[in-house]
Amino acid sequence: MTSSKWQVTPTTADIGFVAESSTIPELFIVSSVAIQCIRLGLEPDEDLPLATGEEITIAIDKSERIDRDLVAWLEEINWVAESKSAVIHIKSVRYEENKLLSKGTVISSVPVEPVIEIKAVTFHELELSSIPSEVGGNSGYRAKVILDV
Repeated sequence: MTSSKWQVTPTTADIGFVAESSTIPELFIVSSVAIQCIRLGLEPDEDLPLATGEEITIAIDKSERIDRDLVAWLEEINWVAESKSAVIHIKSVRYEENKLLSKGTVISSVPVEPVIEIKAVTFHELELSSIPSEVGGNSGYRAKVILDV
């Protein structure tokens, strides 16, 4: 796998996305882009608005499962973005001891208004898996996440 990507996935009542990337930290970053693009009505081939803003660190307690960490972390991303009427550009994600830490920039002067209110990131149909490589091992990771709107 050479690039990170995401796409909207069909679901009966809500909306979801599938994100793919070569590493788990990058998968978290791509997922944060997906949830915010969905909130703003942007397509997967569109970029989030970019500008200068305040630096932010988001920390959550590490659980025993990466998929649960992804949901809890995306809930934080969504809460900060909603509460500040902002976009968050995540620059790094890493595990450190019992925490999942991420650093990014909060951009409050967003020229695009949200079109969808994301009420929650759900565990419904949650999947996090490795993508098999043609030569053995894995070539990356995939996450399927359903959002309550």
